Amino acid sequence: MDHLKTILIANRGEIAVRIIKTAKQLGIRSVAIYTEPDSASQHVADADEVHLLEGPATQAYLDGEQIIRVALASGVQAIIPGYGFLSEDAGFARAVDAAGLNFVGPSPASIEQFGLKHTARELATQAGVPVVPGSQGLLRDVDDACRVVSKDLPGGYPVMLKSTAGGGGMGLQTCADETELRAAFETVQSRGVALFQTSGVFLEKFYPAAHHIEVQVFGNGHGRVAALGERECSIQRRHQKVIEECPSPFVVQRKPELRQVLLNAAVALAESVKYASAGTLEFLVDDATGDFFFLEMNTRLQVEHGVTEMVYDLDLVALMLRQADAVLGGQRGLSADEMDKLTEAGEEPKGHAIEVRVYAENPAKGFAPSPGLLQKVEWCQLPGTRLDTWVRAGISISPHYDPLLAKIIHHSPTRAETLTGLAEALSKSVVCGPPTNLDFLLAILKHPKFRAGETITQFLTSFDFHPPAIDVLAGGAYTLVQDYPGRPTIGKGFGHGGPMDPIAFQIANVLTGNPLGTEGLEITLTGPDLLFLGDAVVALTGTTISATLDGDVSFPMWTRVKISAGQRLNIGKTLSNAGCRSYLAVYGGFLNVAEWFGSKATVPMTMVGGYQGRPIRTGDHLRIVDKLPSTLVEPASRSPVAIPSELVPNYSHECWELQVMHGPYCEGYLAEEDVDMFYSTTWEVSHNAARGGVRLIGPRPKWARTDGGDGGAHPSNVIEYGYPMGGINFTGDEPVILPNDCPDFGGFVCPFTIVKADYWKIGQLRSGDTVRFRPVSLAEALCARREQEEFVSTMAKHLHTSNLLSTTLSSVINPLDNSTSKDSTTSTRIAAEPALLTLLEETTSRPSVAYRQGGDDYLLVDYGHGSFDINHKCRTTALKRKLEAGTGAIRFSATGEGIYNTVCIGNSMMIYYNGLAVPRAQLLDYLVSLEDELGDLRHAAVPSRRFTLPLTFTHPKLTECAERYMANQRPYASYLPDTFQFVAENNGLSGAEYRRLWLEAEFVCVGVGFFMGLPECLPADPRHRLNAPKMNPSRTWTPEGTVSWGGSCLAIYPVESPGGYMMAGLTIPGVDTLGYKRGFSQERPWMFEDMDVITFEEVDEREYDRQMALFRSGRYQFKVEKGSTFDMKAHNMLLESVKDEVSIMKKRQKECQGKMVRLEKELLAKWDEEKQAKGISINNIEALLNDPNIEVIEAPVNANVWKVLAQEGQIVEKGQIITILEAMKMEINVIAEDRLTGSRIEKVLVSPNDIVQSGKPLVLVRAATQ
Repeated sequence: MDHLKTILIANRGEIAVRIIKTAKQLGIRSVAIYTEPDSASQHVADADEVHLLEGPATQAYLDGEQIIRVALASGVQAIIPGYGFLSEDAGFARAVDAAGLNFVGPSPASIEQFGLKHTARELATQAGVPVVPGSQGLLRDVDDACRVVSKDLPGGYPVMLKSTAGGGGMGLQTCADETELRAAFETVQSRGVALFQTSGVFLEKFYPAAHHIEVQVFGNGHGRVAALGERECSIQRRHQKVIEECPSPFVVQRKPELRQVLLNAAVALAESVKYASAGTLEFLVDDATGDFFFLEMNTRLQVEHGVTEMVYDLDLVALMLRQADAVLGGQRGLSADEMDKLTEAGEEPKGHAIEVRVYAENPAKGFAPSPGLLQKVEWCQLPGTRLDTWVRAGISISPHYDPLLAKIIHHSPTRAETLTGLAEALSKSVVCGPPTNLDFLLAILKHPKFRAGETITQFLTSFDFHPPAIDVLAGGAYTLVQDYPGRPTIGKGFGHGGPMDPIAFQIANVLTGNPLGTEGLEITLTGPDLLFLGDAVVALTGTTISATLDGDVSFPMWTRVKISAGQRLNIGKTLSNAGCRSYLAVYGGFLNVAEWFGSKATVPMTMVGGYQGRPIRTGDHLRIVDKLPSTLVEPASRSPVAIPSELVPNYSHECWELQVMHGPYCEGYLAEEDVDMFYSTTWEVSHNAARGGVRLIGPRPKWARTDGGDGGAHPSNVIEYGYPMGGINFTGDEPVILPNDCPDFGGFVCPFTIVKADYWKIGQLRSGDTVRFRPVSLAEALCARREQEEFVSTMAKHLHTSNLLSTTLSSVINPLDNSTSKDSTTSTRIAAEPALLTLLEETTSRPSVAYRQGGDDYLLVDYGHGSFDINHKCRTTALKRKLEAGTGAIRFSATGEGIYNTVCIGNSMMIYYNGLAVPRAQLLDYLVSLEDELGDLRHAAVPSRRFTLPLTFTHPKLTECAERYMANQRPYASYLPDTFQFVAENNGLSGAEYRRLWLEAEFVCVGVGFFMGLPECLPADPRHRLNAPKMNPSRTWTPEGTVSWGGSCLAIYPVESPGGYMMAGLTIPGVDTLGYKRGFSQERPWMFEDMDVITFEEVDEREYDRQMALFRSGRYQFKVEKGSTFDMKAHNMLLESVKDEVSIMKKRQKECQGKMVRLEKELLAKWDEEKQAKGISINNIEALLNDPNIEVIEAPVNANVWKVLAQEGQIVEKGQIITILEAMKMEINVIAEDRLTGSRIEKVLVSPNDIVQSGKPLVLVRAATQ
């Protein structure tokens, strides 16, 4: 290019990516614009310069004034609009010209002339091009329209009523008779005003059997226009193109002479206005006669321009840019010689190309747009395939824009070869996330009429497409896609996933003929409403839950059931006091759910896996297999395959019994008498019972320690360590069971761990249940687990191989042992094995090492005596590398046959291993032997990376976070309103000193995990080690990238989440779940690793926002020094040299912290008093309860009151939501029964954040008088 050096692309999506590609080839610098929802778009990553548009995302790409300002500020010479948005806005084109920039496209006059279809028809007529018979000019009113049809239109109805400014299939309607015409007139007018700001309408004769054929042209602006072949776009739904091809099969096969006639007509019309740049003239061609009529001219680049480029070996965008370059050089456009060559190039097609448009839309729901997260994107590109796309895994499809994901184009010498190649590319492409039309497109390509090239514009109106899928009509309370065993090997705080009740889940798969681990639905309390669009074999297991098929047929549980296409399975509520989770397995699983780290399991807390990382909900689409094996479809005469009742696990318990082992931290942490208390107590399950934790209500424990040392002020605190799944975690004085989706490390003790054989019981605990614990030995735990695995495997073997009936199953399978111990309070000392298995005393070359058990699958290696020491962290890191390098009998195993994960945090390493495959004694011996191999590491040079991250201490998000906390959670506290100043004062520092510490300190990463790759870091210099308590209560919201201090450590919050550490500032987060951003990968979606060193440099808010915008777009480059080492010798010399300073500092900190603790106690007591004063005592409402006209609306479960929507004095409406409760991490709407409609709300008895028991009154309603 001689003159054009920089362009701005006034568009988004695939067309912006496509334009940038050509610009790069031509050496032209590209400037892109984007909105917040498009931050991760490919065009943002590809452009040389990007600018975030201001204003609402829905309007930003239409803000011509802002776009021109960006262009001028960026020094561009031209703006290219692509298609859509401002591409056919004559006013924008004039404004671009007025700003001294080049509009890459036709002149504003041409855009205006062809922008209104009635004037375009007049131009066509003047150029001698036939137009569709219809009205002359615009219609005055509906009566005028009816008169035109009856008087002036040969053949009369049907007709097409159109907005004169319409386009893209919008603003038009087919009318079969006068009644429909009168009904449609006002609608089309109003749509024209709403979409195109004009009410003008006209009508044309409608040809039901016709082809949509268009001609690509290119003009130089001074009278020369080249025609570049024709395209057929007859495959349309709702008048929007779906598939396009070049050349037209109708022309090639039936009317070859029509090509030149169409090309001549197109050139004549375009030359009549001295058209410049690329444009397309659309024609309607009658299928029977071949007669053609001009429809409209698109004065822009078409979506489907790629098929022309492939057939004629052209680059239309390059031509447009060359035209702009010529204009900038003082010429009017391309020269006559260039136009001659272009005309010659367009004379004869070379091969055949077909394009399909891949949309995020649901064909089973009338092609409704389907926004959502793309979890997996894999395109198949064969020789001859072209892919124009803007998406990749990790991008969210916004509801604000057109849902086009990609255009797949295939070119071959013949149409038949093209069809074959395109079908293969489609069938091998995978897009998981929201529904797409991939299967729909493939079905069209395989249809005989399309393959024969005999389709017309009405083809899709009778096209029969029924995707084998499940349409989710309602998602239920909390329905998740899970598979077994989930992701036990990933760690890093992303959650284990998998079914909470693995027994019921696996048996459901046994019944449906699936492998045991195949993904299914986990249903909690209330189930989904599912419409089956294809045949399926299913099984419903778990706790008893109401379910019906087609509304009136009771659906059997623990039974193989064949469901036919069109049937509706409605799964209702679980029975009270009988567990809380049920499972639905479907033969073949869900094909459109992506795997993440080898599993489809959903972990909603970290938003990974499953269906878009969340519970399923209305409108979701689960793809199932399209063909069932004959072995699964039972003849009607045969008894159904079912699990006999005696083999079904027992879910009805007055009190659940769970088997536990001591550890990792029991003796020496809980007082001896409190261990007995734990076993003798009947614990109650609180409303906080979910996949992330099951809180228990019971007596406060007595502790063997007065505090937690370096771990914290409370005796339940220890320095962070890896949590065992099933651990009973005392967060302060309250125990919480750690189930599947618990954090993988933390700083609270687990004195007991539930054995793996009883995990299924954890999964069935619901709020209000009671629980007792019984100690067992390792041998007993493994025996129970072995029996459980044999129960499932034997059932699978017999059902899969011999299809035994239920009567036969009982004779070959022993029931699960659901018995309850006669007396779980006796002999606890005899049955329980101590938590501490082995202790290696400290030597001159290594610290002490404690080996602690954590149930039958976990073993904790704990260095030192509970104080933070980077020497110990160095040792855990070295031990991990030894284990990973091992090749002997004990080694890492991705299949779970040996060691399958480790969590290294602080001074310890938690080892996850298969207790049935690896004898614990052998593992212990191996670990002890490795200590000798590790040797003395005090002078080691540990591989490390050094990061420098931006840090802003002030930002509106930090202010918003504090204000939300004070408004919604706690109005005042010792750490409010300024957590930054609080931490400073808590450690005897001024604000300036605390700020300086952040910028001077080196923070060593001592663990990565807890929640989504969160890095926990300890200052290397002990003089920088401050102390800060956690917020009480914890925040419900923390901005992503928040840098915070808790205990002695720093943490960087990777995503928006709850949190309790004291906020200090904002930086760049270190996680990218799907691994598309720079520096991340699908195999390693976290940034930080153990022993990395993090330092900070201060930036202002504006610079921070700029860098965060780069991060969101995937273009942020972390400042990292690789290949460095952490020098333990130098570190230990530092520790020795500053001992006296550190001692003085700790004394100062203790004094300051004492003052803050006293202040916090005063403020906490004051806050508690205020809460109690505001509350309403349920005991004081007896008078109202005795009133015969008062009705009570009760809490359906033990829960926390989240929102109170009812107001006293309000009249109850039908279906009104009275309150919203929160229990088990679910929102539960309490809806007034229909019989209460018209009643008046007399008294609201609860407030947000109140804890209510099942059956307790929430609201009193006075019945309406008759």
